[in-house]
Amino acid sequence: MNDEIYDLIFDPGHGGADPGALGLTTKEKDNVLVLAKKTAAYLLPTGRFMVKFTRDTDKDFCDGAHYSENLDLKNRVAVANALGGKVFVAFHNNSASVNAYGNEVYAAAAGGVGEKLAKAIRARMATLGMVDRGVKFAGWYVCKWTDPPAVLIEYGFINAEEGVILAKIDQAALAIAQGIGDYFGVNVTAKKEEDIVDEGILMFSDEDYWAAKDVSAKNGGIAMFVRQGATRVIPADALKAKHLFVIGGATTGHVNETLLSGKTKYDTAQVVGKYLG
Repeated sequence: MNDEIYDLIFDPGHGGADPGALGLTTKEKDNVLVLAKKTAAYLLPTGRFMVKFTRDTDKDFCDGAHYSENLDLKNRVAVANALGGKVFVAFHNNSASVNAYGNEVYAAAAGGVGEKLAKAIRARMATLGMVDRGVKFAGWYVCKWTDPPAVLIEYGFINAEEGVILAKIDQAALAIAQGIGDYFGVNVTAKKEEDIVDEGILMFSDEDYWAAKDVSAKNGGIAMFVRQGATRVIPADALKAKHLFVIGGATTGHVNETLLSGKTKYDTAQVVGKYLG
């Protein structure tokens, strides 16, 4: 039985000083961050994916310097390549000078993993009841210069269908997750939010994955989350769990928490080992 774990890199477009395209009430940078996180929330419970984010907060990649698109893209790609992964997925909303509608998925060029992944995602997004604009090819910087094969998703036109983008964002996240699952041969199911967060495991970092997977298996398979960014921010969905296992790091203050942490990652491994029996 194939139980390979696939590392994915998610890149919510824009951020910080760059709002991206603008709708009447929302900004692209905010919409795509939500979409990327919701997509990850459908993938993680399978136990077959690890999702790494180039950004999980509202930030750009100019490191405090005056914002420039070139610097942002260069640093964004450097972050992605340092993270490492099987594939890179960029999340965007589209916009146009005249009203246009629908979804399209880009790869850098025809042939290879990028096109196959783009086709798998597009096939699932075609079921959303929005205009299907198909798979396209373009030399977008983030697709051209990332080390792993890359796709770029344009979810809706924010200038013409902002309401649809917001109303269908959960459906879109599931469709994208299922498309990724289809490419890797992993079944991704639509679980209700309360099912996903009934019990959860919070990892301090990716290094805690295998310990977390064993704890998940012991408890019948439960959702796994990882603290995000350099400051190890706890994902909000993790704190919604009725019972939370914390592997590595300090207590979260959760009212129903099982702390499986030590002073070092080695201590943590021993604590988890004792729990597993």
